[in-house]
Amino acid sequence: MWFWIFYSLLVFLFLGYAGVLIYLRLGLNRANFVQDDQIYPSVSVVVCAHNEQKNLPACLNLLDNQQYPMDKLEFIIVNDRSSDRTEEILQSFTEQRANFHFLSIRDRLPFFAPKKRAIDTAVKQAQGDIILLTDADGRPGPQWVKSMVQYFTPDTDMVIGYAPYQVKPSGHKIKKILALEYFSHAAVACATTGLNYPVTCVGTNMAYRKPLYLDLDGFGPYKNRISGDDDLFLTRVRECGNHTIKYAVDHKTHVYNNPPALWSKFIHQRVRYASKGFDYPIQVTLALIALYMFNVLMVAGLAALFLNWTVFVYTLPLFLMKGLMEFRFLNKASRMLCDRRYLHYFPVAAILHLPYVVAFGLLGQILNYQWAASAKHTKLEKTIPEEVL
Repeated sequence: MWFWIFYSLLVFLFLGYAGVLIYLRLGLNRANFVQDDQIYPSVSVVVCAHNEQKNLPACLNLLDNQQYPMDKLEFIIVNDRSSDRTEEILQSFTEQRANFHFLSIRDRLPFFAPKKRAIDTAVKQAQGDIILLTDADGRPGPQWVKSMVQYFTPDTDMVIGYAPYQVKPSGHKIKKILALEYFSHAAVACATTGLNYPVTCVGTNMAYRKPLYLDLDGFGPYKNRISGDDDLFLTRVRECGNHTIKYAVDHKTHVYNNPPALWSKFIHQRVRYASKGFDYPIQVTLALIALYMFNVLMVAGLAALFLNWTVFVYTLPLFLMKGLMEFRFLNKASRMLCDRRYLHYFPVAAILHLPYVVAFGLLGQILNYQWAASAKHTKLEKTIPEEVL
């Protein structure tokens, strides 16, 4: 009896998952392509830096090489409580360039997450109509600004872009698998944007109009959340009015960044990502719960190889069909986003992805996590006064 209950639930969730993948493929067909007209709105590029002395010089030089009218472009770099040479680097670089400015934040405010506060400070001082964000470890190409703003038609409020991993050393297979997993997030972001319901984005490559940010009062109720300066703000834009959001598929909009260098950083990063599951609107949270339960049952069914052969035999075909549908979706997305580098690692990634989702989905709700090089944070931090932290 228990077997048929288990298998019926697994099949039900599989059918739902298959339907979602089919729907996402339709979303890719509706993704927005760049317009041909040359438009040059005023742009403020914002970068927040916390102890980024190793990453900043390369990022600043790439920003300085942007092919965009300099009278329409400014760069605001926020030194967020850095204890290394970040401020010294910024002071030296900006004093020689009129359109580069830096701000320094030296304290913390209760109920305002540090990075969100840094972004908020920069946006409110920005002169540009378009706010374009990246991170200190972001590596944009020379036409990044120009290509991103081409998506801002008069009715466009927000544009989200792809930030692929740049694997170094080039032969590192584990990082290539991580890059493929990271690409899958971009594929979902692109597809759901095409469906007019974008569910995720990355702060390394996103843009929005300054009036939109001000009208929404910035991060609003999410400003005390340590994580989510990207997709939680996207959620706010999506849920707070009829705003047009586009996904930039042009390869010139890509901003490369590095995968976590250490396993500890990778674990903390993924726990942080997973910790936001209950902060989304109820329909998104329920979908994430259903997806999590599907992966739990799939793992249990495949693990039954060592306990119950019948359960394993019934589960294996569903796993293979799941992998085939996922590959078709990622293959189509990889063509659209011009990134087919690591698709051949899919068979290995498909096997590892099941325990990965199960483990981090749970850990994200029960463990503390670490934000970059700063101290550990808990999900309850938003209720703790600053002097206690």
